Amino acid sequence: MRRAFALIVLLASGGFLVREYLQPPEQPLAAPPPAIAQSDPGPVFSEAELKRIRMSIVDGDPGVRWSAAQLLFSIHDPQLGPILDKMIAEDPDPNVRIKVIGLMKGREALLRLGGLVRALGDTDKGVRLQALKALGDIGDPSVAGWVTALLKDPEPDVRIAALQTLGRFQDKRKQEFRELADKLKRDYEAALRRKALREGTATIVDTNATDLNVK
Repeated sequence: MRRAFALIVLLASGGFLVREYLQPPEQPLAAPPPAIAQSDPGPVFSEAELKRIRMSIVDGDPGVRWSAAQLLFSIHDPQLGPILDKMIAEDPDPNVRIKVIGLMKGREALLRLGGLVRALGDTDKGVRLQALKALGDIGDPSVAGWVTALLKDPEPDVRIAALQTLGRFQDKRKQEFRELADKLKRDYEAALRRKALREGTATIVDTNATDLNVK
């Protein structure tokens, strides 16, 4: 029995040694490649090229003027606001004026009230309608007087759009009032919680002080 047990142990040890011998040695893990430093891209256009593009907004071809406006918009030209304002007021093609106003939708930082207010008096109905829509998107009630003047516009579409814009001003003011009221309510409740916390802490301190005095 002992011989059988010793034989089994010997065979098992031999098999383990054979596997260890035949198994290839583990290769050390390769070090990861060094990270490639990311550099900020340089300016897309030189100042001379930007100047040429800006000059294109007065080109004789409306397609060139509109393409220049789109390009300046896409590269976030720092002079974009005044340029678009000038195009809204002075571009000879009403379709370009309409598209320039539409280009600024959702970019309130670019919308300049002066240019849009002047557009309310544009001879083209489409420009007046687009300006009303843009002013409604901004929601600044300071231009309500100029919008109200369009309630007497000869075009019924413009009169309706002016009335809708005035309604949007009111809706925005109501929304702002609700948001302000909610904020003041939250501030009030937070102040109450802080007061309760302070009073609770003071009670604990006073109790501890009393216990110490008793001792």
